[in-house]
Amino acid sequence: MGLLDKLSRTLPGARRAPEAVPAPQDPEAILAPVTGQVVALDAVPDPAFSQGMLGCGLGIRAQEDVAFSPVSGTVVADVKTKHALLIQAENGAEVLLHVGLDSVRLRGAGFRAFVRKGDRVRAGQPVMSFDRALMSERGLDDTVVVTVTNADAFASVRVVCDSDVEVSAGSELIRCER
Repeated sequence: MGLLDKLSRTLPGARRAPEAVPAPQDPEAILAPVTGQVVALDAVPDPAFSQGMLGCGLGIRAQEDVAFSPVSGTVVADVKTKHALLIQAENGAEVLLHVGLDSVRLRGAGFRAFVRKGDRVRAGQPVMSFDRALMSERGLDDTVVVTVTNADAFASVRVVCDSDVEVSAGSELIRCER
């Protein structure tokens, strides 16, 4: 245990990153980053997502306030407002994890990043937390969107779960096959 770990346990209001969720280490699988109800991408109320401009994927209406890495790989992009990450999976998939619709308007308020650009992540590892109550209070949709932004680099990218079903963080959502 390092000094920062010790301090985080003693400082008032300090929060530690949550524990990882069980996740299969299948390089073709993209996993649910949150527990919640699946929303078909074309039903996500944001044209950039619903029209597929940001890749192939789906949304999840989150039930909790922590997002876990949907793949093992490297964080290749993060944003100052902490609401989105782009992770290069070990199989080459570029996986966008985006929390909330129009959440950039919060300017980072209510978000806490546990990783940043250049970090290696494992599927199921906590990567960020977000304040769903704050998003609701500000009139923002807290849907978490997961897309493969380079789907054309694969023979097949397919969603493997139905819309309107409940999924648990760490369960398989999408398969990317070469």
